[in-house]
Amino acid sequence: MSADHRYAARRDVTTMIPVVDALTGVVVGRVGNLCATGIQVVRGSAASAESLQQGALYQWTFALPAEIGGGQVECGVEVMWNGHDAGRGGDLVGARFILIDPATMERIAHWCAAAKPVTA
Repeated sequence: MSADHRYAARRDVTTMIPVVDALTGVVVGRVGNLCATGIQVVRGSAASAESLQQGALYQWTFALPAEIGGGQVECGVEVMWNGHDAGRGGDLVGARFILIDPATMERIAHWCAAAKPVTA
């Protein structure tokens, strides 16, 4: 992957939190990391990153990590990139939030700002 040029602090999620397509009920992967403006989804080897098309819009649900109070999130996202990282467990998908509750966005931003930044 290229150099990191993100503007929002992001934080790895170490617990297994599934990301579900709200329209189909299909698990699309698990949360890899979060920032106030987006999400990285790690997909297992059985799922193809190409099945989530760059530029496509999706409606996803996932739980917030317990460290920030948990709770279910339903959000609209746009897939920005697809990639592969064997160290993270398979294919990766990066998506930006296009519709998310502002209070949830603020909770994520505070949680991310309180940690060491993710460097990869």
